[in-house]
Amino acid sequence: MTTTNREMILISLHRAGFLSKLSPVFNKMALPAHCHREEETTMRRTISMPAIITAIIIPLLLLSCATTQTGKKAEKTYQMYVNGTVQSISPENVMTILLETPDMKTAQDPAIGEIAKKVIEKARFIEGITTIIDGVPVVVKEVRGNIISVFSEKPVSHPVGSAVRLKIPKKTIAVVDFEVIRGNQKEVGRVTLEGLTSALIESGQFNVVERAKLKTIIHELELSMTGLMEESSDKRVGMLKMADLILTGTLAQMKGTWNVNLRLLSVRTGQALAAISMQTPLFRRSEMRDSGPLDENFEDDFVDASWLTGYRNKGLFRIRQDIHEGAEDSRHSLQVSFDFGKSSARSFARVENRKKRDLYFYSGIEFYVKSTVPLTGKLFMTTSDPDDPNIMDGWTGNFELETTWRRIRIPFESLVIGRGWIKGGAKKYGARSGDQILRLDRVENFSIGVANFDNPQVPGTIWVDKIRFYD
Repeated sequence: MTTTNREMILISLHRAGFLSKLSPVFNKMALPAHCHREEETTMRRTISMPAIITAIIIPLLLLSCATTQTGKKAEKTYQMYVNGTVQSISPENVMTILLETPDMKTAQDPAIGEIAKKVIEKARFIEGITTIIDGVPVVVKEVRGNIISVFSEKPVSHPVGSAVRLKIPKKTIAVVDFEVIRGNQKEVGRVTLEGLTSALIESGQFNVVERAKLKTIIHELELSMTGLMEESSDKRVGMLKMADLILTGTLAQMKGTWNVNLRLLSVRTGQALAAISMQTPLFRRSEMRDSGPLDENFEDDFVDASWLTGYRNKGLFRIRQDIHEGAEDSRHSLQVSFDFGKSSARSFARVENRKKRDLYFYSGIEFYVKSTVPLTGKLFMTTSDPDDPNIMDGWTGNFELETTWRRIRIPFESLVIGRGWIKGGAKKYGARSGDQILRLDRVENFSIGVANFDNPQVPGTIWVDKIRFYD
């Protein structure tokens, strides 16, 4: 990427306020002097930049950084075939073809399936590309749903009504976050994205860029733009899996339905190749998951309803907000008082959060704890099967508590399946034990506490504070 192109993209990102949203690293990134002068002029007038620009500009920046690659073979381009029937042939060698609709698995949500179908319909053939029909190259002139018109420089040898087979490259598509521009259910954007990504993968019509790779590209780009990586980092970014198409868009809630407006964008040109607009009923509320950060220090005058409070397990332990005890600069915390000597039955005295979450982009959980006596603590988390939320797995990790505040960091990858969950814990939840796959995008709840089977049978108190997920 040339210096001029990089500066132009940085100006666009800066104007859109996208640098501050993406990372604190970008906030510290120096813009060229003339960029600042232009920005001062820009600030004197109001600029309304469409949300679509902020959604696509960073992938374009990422994918345009590498113009050449050396020392590595180009990734193989996979081909796919589409069958069709010739509908008409003009004297100018323009042939109209009715394409077969690809077989697709039924999506969990009919709305997701319909969106995926439209994406495939719009993206398989793009006006201006060259395809092959029985070894003869033809240019796609027009696309109207499942009907395309192609031009051949050679005389057309296929009569009307004959079957033809078209050979095209299997495109790579990146699905970027959908923005909810109207409505309170912000999680709908993430639910739509995840469901649509799965549907496109299962269709077999695309190579789909994994979101984890997009995160890696952004991280490497941050380092390269701040000078923390050598100049060849631009080339290393290009070595990561690139995309031919980007799918992005917005969702808006309108009286019980959602207006879905998506755009297919060409990575090479940055131009919108196709638009997808439709209305669909509300998605199931049960599938709405919070993918945002958690930074809970219990400083409010109330405890969020997603946290369990009060007496639990027939009074063996009690959870309440302590307004006089907190970690570091915090003044409040959650307190759990228990008496393990009251009963020999297995008990887990804990703070528990029951909000459904998508923690795919987080690496672990951090929190502060202390206790009246040294104890062994336990983190417990349940995840569900995407096809049946009543199939769940329980995951555990241990830590030590002292009589002074300790910061605990537990990576999600260190969690192990709970044997007690398999033996009977799942049944107590009204669930069935699953396939023991840690699905961080399907977290049903998590708990932090102490279990009587890990500790002395004595009364005690623990405090938990400053709970957050870390990248």
